[in-house]
Amino acid sequence: MSDITITVQSLKKSFSEVEVFKDFSIDFEQGKITAIFGPNGSGKSTLLNILSGIIAKDGGRFDIKNFNHFEFSYIFQNYRESLLPWRTNFENVALPLEIQNKNKAEIQQRVEELQKLFEFKFNWNGYPYQLSGGQQQILAFIRAVITTPKILFIDEPFSALDYENNLRLREHLQKYYLMYKPTILLVTHNIEEAVHLAEKIVVFSQRPTEVIEIIDNPLQYPRTIQSLKSSGFDVVKDKVLSIFQKSTNL
Repeated sequence: MSDITITVQSLKKSFSEVEVFKDFSIDFEQGKITAIFGPNGSGKSTLLNILSGIIAKDGGRFDIKNFNHFEFSYIFQNYRESLLPWRTNFENVALPLEIQNKNKAEIQQRVEELQKLFEFKFNWNGYPYQLSGGQQQILAFIRAVITTPKILFIDEPFSALDYENNLRLREHLQKYYLMYKPTILLVTHNIEEAVHLAEKIVVFSQRPTEVIEIIDNPLQYPRTIQSLKSSGFDVVKDKVLSIFQKSTNL
């Protein structure tokens, strides 16, 4: 088994009278893409927010191996609010490297590398509010990986994209993953996205949340559009759907 990057033990979290996590435990493996899939309100985003320190847990513990703030990034579901409207598109992307006191030449080189990798072009002198929702989401995505994080949290990263750009960004995320092999936790409501991207798919129950099953996905990377049409893809997708159906009593 691969080394464990994140360990969660006996986690507890409630909001008012709603108990999300009662005695929740899970491990996430190093260098894997793990998709978190489950019913609405099952704590998928809450788990990422607790692990990243955005919200406090009520009990239990978690450990992130060799955690370094400069080697961690989070792509939020509310990506629009994460972009700074008074900074240009280039300045938004450059911000994490500026915080690390990188010089202009280093920043420019890294932006050019990612622009080439992701194959998206922006008016870098423009502002986020001048971009479409999908372009804003891509901008937030590029900013999140500009520091080459070893741990990457992604919450519904493709929700604003049309299907064509959704597929393109999935392809580029795979390229990035294969190049740098970060540990990625991916929250998604889309089974196809989960099976397309993840090596492991965690299916949550309704709250108080438990892990119903962790499904291994044997499909080889890179996973192309042809992979979506393969019998192997259908087998994994059907398994996820069957487990989800049981967890929600559909």
